[in-house]
Amino acid sequence: MFESIKRLTSHSAVYGISTILGRAISFLLLPLYTHFLSEADYGVVTLVLAWMGIMTIISTYGVDAAFLRYYILTDSQDGKRHIFNTGFWSIVLLSAAILAFSILLASPLANWMLDSAGFRHVIILMAGILLFDSMSIIPFLLLRAEERSSLYVTLKVANVVVNFLTTYFWVVKLGRGVTGVFEANLISSIFTFLTLLPVARRHLRPTLRRAVYLDLLKFGLPYLPSTLSVFLVDVIDRFILKQLTDLDTVGLYGAGCKLGMLMNLLIAAFRFAWHPFFLSTAKEPNAKAIFSRVFTLFLLVCAACFLGASLFIDELVRFRLGSFTLFGKAYWDSTSVVPAILLAYIFFGAYVNFIIGVYLEKKTSALPFITGLALGVKIAATYALVPLLGMNGAALGTTLAYLTMAVALYFVAQRLYYITYEWTRVVKLVLAAAAVFILGYWIWPAPWQKVALLLAFPVLLFSMGFFEKGELRRLSALFDKRGAKSSSHTEQRASTIQDEM
Repeated sequence: MFESIKRLTSHSAVYGISTILGRAISFLLLPLYTHFLSEADYGVVTLVLAWMGIMTIISTYGVDAAFLRYYILTDSQDGKRHIFNTGFWSIVLLSAAILAFSILLASPLANWMLDSAGFRHVIILMAGILLFDSMSIIPFLLLRAEERSSLYVTLKVANVVVNFLTTYFWVVKLGRGVTGVFEANLISSIFTFLTLLPVARRHLRPTLRRAVYLDLLKFGLPYLPSTLSVFLVDVIDRFILKQLTDLDTVGLYGAGCKLGMLMNLLIAAFRFAWHPFFLSTAKEPNAKAIFSRVFTLFLLVCAACFLGASLFIDELVRFRLGSFTLFGKAYWDSTSVVPAILLAYIFFGAYVNFIIGVYLEKKTSALPFITGLALGVKIAATYALVPLLGMNGAALGTTLAYLTMAVALYFVAQRLYYITYEWTRVVKLVLAAAAVFILGYWIWPAPWQKVALLLAFPVLLFSMGFFEKGELRRLSALFDKRGAKSSSHTEQRASTIQDEM
């Protein structure tokens, strides 16, 4: 069993690393934003980025997932070329239409989205970024399909570096505020597309095949509702907060959510290894026992990260380098939402664990109903809790939504592929983590007290009988670099397909 788990933890996640680096730019830019943008300005940035995410999902409408599936499984070079061009142009043409629509209606869109027609140029910049990002999607997927991981990661890292440097120059040096944020994003998007042109040139032709397009659409479009629902669970509270409060609150909440997404980076790394792992492990005779143990150990890692991040987040944002603090003082109150957001992503991680049965039994049609239910809970909870708790109510709504997703999927998946999870151990873990969190967050909040509590967490687990005989020794062996093995081509291919679904 531990050899299988070791394979999971040592799985080569080069694509995952690049994705995590891309998401990490959010954290690198937070000190910049919180020192040089007002809460209201960052509220505008938060809302526009949320809209960009929604429009990105709509503009790809599942074609990206379908491209990987058909390109990888097609042997003919002509067939691959037709799939590339059909996928590329179908996404780009829709994104170009969105850009044209945004230019024509920039003022009313800005007034509707941001309560001011003065932000019309931001709407146009947003649509321009969307266009160039869409032109990069299929070339990046081509690199993944052809397993050119080194070039893929190099270009992704280059995009992160250019994004950070241009944002620093436009926002800090030129003082262009909100406009500078999106001008810098547009520059980095154009840069990324230009670096991908040599990759695309081998396949790129001005052709779009109707039969190929219908195949891509038939495969990819069913994923749109669940993908969009999951994303809306993350971001729809920004729009509700704007409606119920103001842009300052949206800005504070957006900054706090970025901090809470530290847990999401962990979940993202796990996801890249998890799909190919459970697909290949399912054929083993003790597969269900392995999946059960993985879930327990996954929650253990999440609990440790939750405690470390939630107990010390205030010290982190107030960390001082000379006269400079990591967060601008106006944003220090944003940390109040962090524990709820961290917990929400742990529930999302549980959802990722429970998805085994749905995939193995090919019952993915249930996912839109589950994610749709979670979205309904998120909207209802946010409207109910924000008037009572402010932005903390929005964070709690996120927690309840992801809890709903996890619980609903658990019951569906268990009927399809029953796994005996180690619930006794999970309860012990939850009780220990809750005790340390309550003591450190509300009763003994001094830094030295929180350090002592964090160090006491594994001792408490040991005293409660959480660890099984020999497990600590075996767990430490998981991180033995001498045991690391590279993943197979088959696993990498499965990962590329599943990650986009």
